[in-house]
Amino acid sequence: MTSQRILGATVLAASITVMVALGVCGVGHGGETHLDTPILYAAGEYWQAGGSAYTRNVVPHVSGAIGDTLDRYTFAYPPQSAPLFLLLAIGSAETANTIMTIFNLVSLAALAYLTVRLAEPDDSEMQHWIIPALVIGNLSTVFVVWMGQTTLIMTAALAGAWYYARRGEPIVAGIFLAVATMKPPLSLFVVAWFVLEREWKVLGTMTVAILVMASIPMYQSGPIQVYLDWLGSLGNYGVHASNALGSRMLFNLQSLLFAVGITTPSLIVFGLIGTLALWYWRHVFVENDLLGVVLGITLLFGYGHSYDIAALVLLIPAFWRRVHDSAAASAVALTMLFAISFPNSVLEPYGSLLLLHARVAVLCVALVWLLWLSADAAPERGGYSGVQGLSSTASL
Repeated sequence: MTSQRILGATVLAASITVMVALGVCGVGHGGETHLDTPILYAAGEYWQAGGSAYTRNVVPHVSGAIGDTLDRYTFAYPPQSAPLFLLLAIGSAETANTIMTIFNLVSLAALAYLTVRLAEPDDSEMQHWIIPALVIGNLSTVFVVWMGQTTLIMTAALAGAWYYARRGEPIVAGIFLAVATMKPPLSLFVVAWFVLEREWKVLGTMTVAILVMASIPMYQSGPIQVYLDWLGSLGNYGVHASNALGSRMLFNLQSLLFAVGITTPSLIVFGLIGTLALWYWRHVFVENDLLGVVLGITLLFGYGHSYDIAALVLLIPAFWRRVHDSAAASAVALTMLFAISFPNSVLEPYGSLLLLHARVAVLCVALVWLLWLSADAAPERGGYSGVQGLSSTASL
């Protein structure tokens, strides 16, 4: 085994240890583990009982310790999320926690694989070790596993959709994209990108898959009514303290502006404009650099939370391509990654809103830097080839 492999394997083993200790076992965390999973479990129980997870028109047959879940219950996932949450409801609440942990770890493994593929082959063997290590041991991914959230599942689905579309496999890509739509705040701009690309096979497959996934709630509540009920539930979701401007749980530009005394309405329109502009000038950049940028725009201008920062692991392969040959640039990129993913709960005792949301500004700088690096590298890489023209990842 070469010295590079020994070093790479050591770093990867250390990151896995961090994930198991902090993410699975919860070492160093305060509060309750799997805080969100009981709500997802309860939603599955409402559907399993033949009712609606939105109107709660039946009594769910819950089993196990769920604490005050039914009192604090708010559910904003769309109807196509039913298969996942029905699966969580096959046993007790404790079983649901275990299932969610398994799903998150499998998704993490898929992300480790896909980020290496999206990084494109180069002369360095280290990408096969370091990129998975940065994905697995990332503090933001650790947080998602500990909290029992769905961000890793949806991020892996988005990466799969992007990767397989560029391999000329629209059916597989469409199925992955349908799974990602379970979390609209994370998938919206990526779906918009496929629309701009006019990838109708991918989008058609996505639509069919969504209808299949939503078939049980549509049957129980009516195909139109269930989506009206879902839209109604979104209003209730936004009134919680953790979703209010200034909450440390929010991660977006709107919250950063609020922290400096500027109150704005939702900035999602600017996010759509930014996505459109990026697509319009896509030929200026290297193709596979752009997925992470689109996710970055999604978090900045959308409705992201602290656990959604994990989606930014899709920036890792792009930064690897651009800076891994430079020790100084790599150090800056790693510092930015750490600053963005560092848990701001540690900073809460200082009582500064700006400090809590400063990492949003770090993401802004990181995205501008990455786009500059990508534009600089585009001429030698041939720029953006589009979905129909297979990118260099297709040969892997």
